[in-house]
Amino acid sequence: MSKTSQRVRKLVISALCLSIALVLGRLTSVYMPLFGQNGMKISFSGIFSALPSFMFGPVYGAVVSGLSDFLSWVLNPTGAYLPLLTLVIALGAFIRGCLWIALRDRSSAKLRVAILIITIALLITGAYSFFSLNADGITNDFYEINGTQNIDTSSMHAVSRMIITRTISTSDPSGNIASFIVTMTWGVLSSGILAGLTLVVDLIISKLSKEDRKNSKFLVVFVSSLVSGLLVTTLNTFVLREQLFESWKYLPFMVIWLPRAVQEIVSECVKSYFVAALLSVAEKNKLIQGRK
Repeated sequence: MSKTSQRVRKLVISALCLSIALVLGRLTSVYMPLFGQNGMKISFSGIFSALPSFMFGPVYGAVVSGLSDFLSWVLNPTGAYLPLLTLVIALGAFIRGCLWIALRDRSSAKLRVAILIITIALLITGAYSFFSLNADGITNDFYEINGTQNIDTSSMHAVSRMIITRTISTSDPSGNIASFIVTMTWGVLSSGILAGLTLVVDLIISKLSKEDRKNSKFLVVFVSSLVSGLLVTTLNTFVLREQLFESWKYLPFMVIWLPRAVQEIVSECVKSYFVAALLSVAEKNKLIQGRK
């Protein structure tokens, strides 16, 4: 097949993925309230808007994802349109495609070991933070009780000293300490639990689909999608907080980000299963080149 024919085929399939994503976006999108705003969106459209990143590379993925976000707003405007959000989504798709290229031919066993190590480290860190903060009396109202002057941190645990050092001289010490506490306890523990569940889901999918666990598409797709997805969630939370949702400005950033991040992790896990299945179908039908 000539290069021109290959390019045309990629464009046609990408356009088809975009069309399906737009239809699914209209039919399946559900907005969930978060602190008085429609702060979280659940939709199956992301399955097809993400496919070009894996099938044809980061450039196709960025274009399709960016167009999907923009055209979704054109077809069904919900609030003000923020071009920066579209750029962030396109950037996330580009990074997703780059990560897929970097990881797709690597051993899944090594990736599982890395995830297992990260899981254990996060669980230990979260448990240590809970113990340390409770032992040192570090709570959300710590500064309201103790003030911000002459606080002796020499006998405190490392995590408590770190939180005090980073928040005591800020413009909103009480709000910032609450954000750090959530991050270092529930945030870290939740991340560890979800990382561990990823390994469980990977095992279940491998058993059900009889997939070669040495070359698990699901795990590589999930890691590629999760890293880019969390980046997009973080940047978009900043944008929404500063430019659109006034009520979010009065809340600690991590209090807003954490439920969005958990929703992103669960969503990417589900979408990655379908993406991996569609990639296998595409390989069997020689729409894309299989893994080495």
